[in-house]
Amino acid sequence: MTSPSHRPCGRASGPGRHKALGLALVLCGLALSGCSGSAPPVFGAVFGLEGADVAPFTVGKVPEPSPSADDRILGLAASNPGQCIYLRPDNRRFRATCPDGYQL
Repeated sequence: MTSPSHRPCGRASGPGRHKALGLALVLCGLALSGCSGSAPPVFGAVFGLEGADVAPFTVGKVPEPSPSADDRILGLAASNPGQCIYLRPDNRRFRATCPDGYQL
């Protein structure tokens, strides 16, 4: 009779195996991207790579979205009176002022 914790030789299982596999894939990806010189800029910031691309910080404000003719109203914004939730044709949602006279 075998114990419940008995596994065949050479075959790990469980969450430890998945973590090790994920780490191996990340390390291989980093090694390959470092050799090709096409590493995304975030790698330099996260891993402190020498000579990585740097994107300077820019001061500004993200523009407020405004509804267009293709946008559809989904309903009122629950936490913002007078605001509606709109749906763009590409399935992105945003909040903007409701049109005059809009009621549910």
